[in-house]
Amino acid sequence: MIWIGWVYVFREICEFGDPMVELVFLGCGGGRYQTIDQHFKTGGFRFHGQAKLHVDPGPGALLLTHQHGLNPLDLDCVVVSHCHPDHYTDSEVLIEAMTQHMTKKRGVLIGSSSVLHGAAKSGPAISRYHQGRVAEIVAFKPGATYELDGIKLEATPTQHSDPTNFGLKIHSQAGIIGYTNDTQYFDGLAESFSGSRVLIANVTRPLGMRIRWHLCSDDLISLIKQVKPELAVMVHMGMLFLRHGPEKEAARIRAETGVETVPGYAGLRVDIGEEIKVKRPVREPSLEAFAKLPPERFVGAK
Repeated sequence: MIWIGWVYVFREICEFGDPMVELVFLGCGGGRYQTIDQHFKTGGFRFHGQAKLHVDPGPGALLLTHQHGLNPLDLDCVVVSHCHPDHYTDSEVLIEAMTQHMTKKRGVLIGSSSVLHGAAKSGPAISRYHQGRVAEIVAFKPGATYELDGIKLEATPTQHSDPTNFGLKIHSQAGIIGYTNDTQYFDGLAESFSGSRVLIANVTRPLGMRIRWHLCSDDLISLIKQVKPELAVMVHMGMLFLRHGPEKEAARIRAETGVETVPGYAGLRVDIGEEIKVKRPVREPSLEAFAKLPPERFVGAK
């Protein structure tokens, strides 16, 4: 069962029984044009369960974290799937937060070979200095798994211009969350996400407007019909979604598949328990909402 409501950007208490997992989306944009113009934000998404993860923190991730009432210091893991700026740009500053302003060697960094070491003309995306401050570095590729505080992360195959890229399957206490990441459609893609309660899909173009290395809306329809998730969330939407609105495309996908489908706007929260509860932001908070630092949070020089 899916419950959808319109709420303000700050968290409400949910009355679901344990276990429960929360997803917080920090933008549904992707691709270089959308990344630069920022019609849709590009901050990736966070997973809150037994551990807290930030996945693919692109441009604006840190600002959006604060803007939506989240704390970057409470991260346990940063996941960077490949070496394209709309996926890695804010990763270093979030590592600085995860390591408590670089004062503690803590947290996990999971990245592709291109992100960690460089590959062909790309990368590395994260400096040796920042890599040296985390407690553990995990080089991920399709088929690899990693367990963190009872959560199992599984890298899934993609077909993308960065050949070291990976998708993600998060096995949590509330079920499986699938993340296609950037990939074109290929035979076997749906099998990678079997059993997913929530499918997060990088849908770069609307309708059937395919381009190499990326999914379009019609590809997502095919995926949903095979995976049969309870909820699909559209992210990484490019400029053509300004002509073919995300809500309209989501409604079309919903009508074709019978599966609730929503755009992953900045501030969207998904609580996963016995039910799945979707909470949409009705407005963006102003910068002034968090610009004044409370005295108890001041940690700089006197």
